Amino acid sequence: MSGDVTDILKARRGVQGDVAYYDEYPKKHDLVIDIHHHYERQRGGDFIETLLRDMDSAGVHKVCLFSSPPQEYSDEEDRDWKRIFKDYSDRIIGFGTILPGRPKNDPEIIDEYYSRGFKGLKFLNPTRRYDDDKFLCYYEKAEDYGMPTLFHTGVVMRKSVIERQDVSSAHMRPVYLDRIARWCPKLKIVCAHMGDPWFAEAYNTSQKNPLLWLDISGKGIWLKAKAIWEHLWIRLRPEKLVFGLDEPSSQYARLIHFWDTFFYEIGLSQEQRDMIFGKNAAQILGIK
Repeated sequence: MSGDVTDILKARRGVQGDVAYYDEYPKKHDLVIDIHHHYERQRGGDFIETLLRDMDSAGVHKVCLFSSPPQEYSDEEDRDWKRIFKDYSDRIIGFGTILPGRPKNDPEIIDEYYSRGFKGLKFLNPTRRYDDDKFLCYYEKAEDYGMPTLFHTGVVMRKSVIERQDVSSAHMRPVYLDRIARWCPKLKIVCAHMGDPWFAEAYNTSQKNPLLWLDISGKGIWLKAKAIWEHLWIRLRPEKLVFGLDEPSSQYARLIHFWDTFFYEIGLSQEQRDMIFGKNAAQILGIK
């Protein structure tokens, strides 16, 4: 049996050298980064204080927090962001949200986000495919500024079932990130939700592009877990996965426990789990 095949089988069985993975119990991660979190206005509460309290309770060190898109951005949210940049920039990393091609979402919004202190960009609901010629200028700007990007990929949620919406999930397939990664070779890209339900497409796209990672956030976690298990060591490695929540911060403990237990049970070492929960994201964000 070749060495490569032996290594794959060892990984499948959870064997690290001569020691089975279950001979060492999981340890607390030195760094936990949530790379996928949305700002939500709260009635009668303080969003920032709630987020920080839940992070501390669950052992989350840093979070990438997405703004509302420009057309939904309020004075209240603006005050919160000013407070975040002033007092909590060591814990909360701001990502400005962009809906390519839509009103108030022109490429110049990237200049504004950068000047205000946002460190990354979140893209979703484009009017055309992500890799359309008209949108390449967005990614060129992000690359020039050194701003990591996260793209919603897969079928997107609906905010209303009675109002007409011009949104197509087909514009957000993971494979459309392939051209972007090749066009902007220094741009760091995160494919959110692993492209659910186009998992194989997401894994192949990430495999071919060294600066393209996949976050494990969102609903349907058992489907995501099953897809990871089926593709691990074939089209996918722990170096390409990052933890993200995309749920209220009250759900940190539940989802961290699920994913850490799942990765442990399928044989990932402490070092590999540390990558997924923090070290890979630190590489994306330039955190040393």
